[in-house]
Amino acid sequence: MVILDYDSRMAVQTSFLLSGEPETADLGLDSDVPRSTIHPTKAALIDTAAALLRTHKVHEITVDMVLAESKISKGSLYHHFEDLSDLIEVSMLERYARWVEVSVGVMTQILTSANSAEDIYRGLVEVTKQTQSPDRKSERLYRAEVLIMAAASPRLGAQIAILQQELTDELTDLIREAQERGFYKKNLDPKAIAVFIQAYTLGKVIDDVSANPVDAESYADLINTIIKDVFIEEQ
Repeated sequence: MVILDYDSRMAVQTSFLLSGEPETADLGLDSDVPRSTIHPTKAALIDTAAALLRTHKVHEITVDMVLAESKISKGSLYHHFEDLSDLIEVSMLERYARWVEVSVGVMTQILTSANSAEDIYRGLVEVTKQTQSPDRKSERLYRAEVLIMAAASPRLGAQIAILQQELTDELTDLIREAQERGFYKKNLDPKAIAVFIQAYTLGKVIDDVSANPVDAESYADLINTIIKDVFIEEQ
């Protein structure tokens, strides 16, 4: 049996949790998920919309495209959804929910497996490496698009608000526990740390649209320096 040290375990586990083909299945968000409580026709429509969203912009998708791809009647579509926007929003919401689950899973693995503040730091270094990778550009842009749509749609916004709060609360609880174990500085608000972690994993989207992006390694080094100097308790 090969026994991996903490760094190796975190690299393998974090990579696995964040794995997926770049630009198509980042974070495993496009994998099939059992929907025992959802009507098969409704599930098929959601999957069709999700597939179209991977190759088209939201405004490019039409009812006819969904019907042609799904082989489902227009009557069935409007039986399960108020309109096309409702279907698109449900599909985006489902993928966002999966991203929340993966995010909590990654942080739970890091914080519960750590035996020291240095272990926490090395785990977060791996998260930085994975989330700030140029290969994750499409996922960052997708998340930004969902948030923009949520701001314009009260229906979607209300659901995203619930999911986002669940993620922040889960991370806050994990960070508070790490503070009690002496891994994070106790003078910092755990919720503020939770929001910061989410913000920096998404914030690279600003540079993703730049004509001359910052060096990926330099950006990751900056993030890791902030994490170590500001958040991690010296031991």
